Amino acid sequence: MSKASTALISIFLLSILTNYLSVELFGLYNKVYNYLGIFSFLADLGLYTIAIREITNNPNDSEKILGNVMSLRLILGIAIIVLSLFVGFFLPGYNSTLALFSIFIVSIFTLFGLMNSSLLALMQANMKVEFNFVSTTFGKIINLISIALIAFFFFPKTNTLSFDIPFLCIMGAGLLGIVINTIMNYSYASKICRIRFLFDKEYMLHIFKISLPYGLALFLSVVYFKVDIILLSLFEPREQADVSIALYSLPMKIIEVLMIVVGFYLNSILPSLSQFFDKKEIEKAKKLLAFSSEFLFSLGLIIFTLGILLRDTIILLVANKDYLSSAHQYTSSDAFLIVLLVVLFYFISSVFNYIFIASNHQSRLLKINTIVSIFNIIGNIILIPKLSFIGSGIITACSQIILLVLGYYYTRDIIRFKVNYKTIFTSIIFALFVFFMGLYLKGLSEISLFLDLIVRGGGLFLIYFLGVYFFSYHKKRKV
Repeated sequence: MSKASTALISIFLLSILTNYLSVELFGLYNKVYNYLGIFSFLADLGLYTIAIREITNNPNDSEKILGNVMSLRLILGIAIIVLSLFVGFFLPGYNSTLALFSIFIVSIFTLFGLMNSSLLALMQANMKVEFNFVSTTFGKIINLISIALIAFFFFPKTNTLSFDIPFLCIMGAGLLGIVINTIMNYSYASKICRIRFLFDKEYMLHIFKISLPYGLALFLSVVYFKVDIILLSLFEPREQADVSIALYSLPMKIIEVLMIVVGFYLNSILPSLSQFFDKKEIEKAKKLLAFSSEFLFSLGLIIFTLGILLRDTIILLVANKDYLSSAHQYTSSDAFLIVLLVVLFYFISSVFNYIFIASNHQSRLLKINTIVSIFNIIGNIILIPKLSFIGSGIITACSQIILLVLGYYYTRDIIRFKVNYKTIFTSIIFALFVFFMGLYLKGLSEISLFLDLIVRGGGLFLIYFLGVYFFSYHKKRKV
């Protein structure tokens, strides 16, 4: 529920930002968050996922695990504030006064985010995430209201308005939301165990060592998702780069809302999957992994199909026609097609990543993500000068395919599970049916964008899942 509410609120936030800020400033907004996203994953070191596993397997040591994880994250969080500002000062496209102030605000946001996810790890491991819906939703609502007040009340958009102060206030609104979210989660999580910073050097070193391989792998996985934005900033003039980043980021932001579902689902099954591996209950693990693979494939396929049909409608509803303007060499609609391909393979490959984590083979992820990151960086350097952000999208899609292939290859000696090919085949058939029916109903967008989204989006989604469920899941499956 919390992820659904967050996704819904994020769409409203995205709509306000794209209609209030210029395309260039929206590009800067995404550039800053993208830049700090790399540093935040470096500071995270995969400690969120590792903490869930450690607390699940050692519930009596919850206070010790959480306290030392929080201390480790605090140290790393402070380090990224300094490092992000230092690197940004020398990085073209990031060293303007507005960009550096924004980086500082978002780095504080990241620090609170690290503390907040530590609390969420405790709640997740104890299967008590229900309050997260309240805290996350409330924090996001505060963020939304704050940005709405900035855009429509304190600094309404005019031709003469200087956007520097409003832009920094928008960055501050995000910080306010995460601070409130963290405080609320602390009040709830403290009922599970005592929460305090602990500095057990021996244990901190232990948790650092076991999380480092996965953390580096996670960092590299973020690099091949986010390094293209930095390279766009380096290869294109500042204003052109900010426009390219905005046009590319819009579909990515829309799709990221849906990708949240994958992370939430896989994190929710991680405690059970870890226990199955720990207790050598391999058959149960196989059933859970088979079901998860089928479910995520079916979900990714319908998102891919509906995205192709509705991408222009979604862009016009969320943003405005500037993102589809023929004045640009490529538009957000072009980027959307490639981003959808990325999402499809991301949904499938994520299962293999969690096999490595649950079975304590996360060091293999480091090898895989190193290969993919090298390919991604080299590919972006080659294609960005020729195809701009479309080249970035193509390389990201290819990287995701390579990740899927390598993930499958390196998990074969850990566990082998068989998916129900009837479900896969049924999903493909119904996706094709939905696609052609969607083309037939395309004229609805000329009547109303909302009608188009509801009928072609909601209606076709319902037809797809009813069809897949009836032909594949009508017999209750047990895991």
